[in-house]
Amino acid sequence: MAKKYKSGPWSENGRVMPGCRIAPKVIDQILVDGTVARVGEDQVFKPNELNSLLLSLFSNGVISEGHFCLERLSADGKPVCFYTRNISHLGGNWSSEKKRIQIGTDFPKFYAKNEQRGIATILLGVYHYYPDGGTGMTLFACFSPATYAKRKTNNSAAHIHTIDLLNAQKNGVYRRLDKSGNEILVLDRKNFVQHINGIRGDMGISSVLRDREILSYLGTMFETMSRRLKGIDCFKEMMEANDTGRMRQGAWEGWYCEHYFERYLQSHPTDLIAWWGKKNKGELDFDLRFIGDEWFYGDIKSDAAGKAVQGNLKENVDYLVLEKRGRLWYVAIEFIPHRDADHDYVTTKWWNQRLGKTDRPLSYASRMKYAIDINRMDVYEITADTIPYLLAYPPSPCKGKPRRLKYKIPHKMKEFLRIYEHT
Repeated sequence: MAKKYKSGPWSENGRVMPGCRIAPKVIDQILVDGTVARVGEDQVFKPNELNSLLLSLFSNGVISEGHFCLERLSADGKPVCFYTRNISHLGGNWSSEKKRIQIGTDFPKFYAKNEQRGIATILLGVYHYYPDGGTGMTLFACFSPATYAKRKTNNSAAHIHTIDLLNAQKNGVYRRLDKSGNEILVLDRKNFVQHINGIRGDMGISSVLRDREILSYLGTMFETMSRRLKGIDCFKEMMEANDTGRMRQGAWEGWYCEHYFERYLQSHPTDLIAWWGKKNKGELDFDLRFIGDEWFYGDIKSDAAGKAVQGNLKENVDYLVLEKRGRLWYVAIEFIPHRDADHDYVTTKWWNQRLGKTDRPLSYASRMKYAIDINRMDVYEITADTIPYLLAYPPSPCKGKPRRLKYKIPHKMKEFLRIYEHT
């Protein structure tokens, strides 16, 4: 039975709701200086005020059946029509950082109608907060409309968090995927106008367009990978390619992913990505460098499903994203492992024989994988704003000597750093 609270008015979404059975909440609000205030109510617009706000940004818009719509700007673009809602607290006993837009039962029909007419649907959330007597802001969150159009029976919500709004307020643009794989693109006024005009056929946000081009390349690469990899086969492939440095590593699953990606880049050259892999003293130790941005690097990772993503040396990451204000992408291959111990150690014995370890045929046996089944590829973005979500940890000592701190992405934090997924 739901907990009953004492009857009385409290404020939700800027309205007084007498006799409500839900407890009052302290709600996160974003301030211009990049801090978070916790107050008891949201500030929201009425439907006609939301349309007036859009009209102030796009003077040539029209209102059609209560929705703000814009014509295309060129033959390369599409007309757009907005389904606009306020961003407000999730309500109830949810924590202060959880927010959402409420999507009505009319949305599937609205989306289908637009699709039939060749109109792009903009599922838009508007966040608005101005402290009493102070300077405030308005932010715009664009959600993936297709997923929510499939929910036909009840009202649904598209969720967003304080950190999403905060990152957009600081940088003007913030993009990630939620745990269901839906894109959340949060923008300030300037970038919102540019993004919408990009859909209409004008020049879009160059950084977003470039990122999507890179992610498309990564997705194409991933589609060429076998979803079932056997250790002996991967060792042989690395040996035949004279990649003996990687072939000598017992944790073949991670080293093979690096090997595969480097070979793919060689056979599918692009002006988007360069293989970096620098190991020289004083140079950043990452696998990839994204061309066109001096401080934009990437690294190939592979980890078992449900586990943390093991990152790089803390000092390297800190230098890149904190000192140089750069970006780091982890291209993470997630897999289900099959232990070699369950297959009579055939991979371990074969590997040790090839390395000449005849006196230690079961060296590394406890950790050797017989095979892995690849589930998915995720891309996680690390910046100065998202680095607090990482966890620094000391790796296991090597030959009794302590090792330098590394970062990892805890499993529960993946949702807040994921910008792309491919299954």
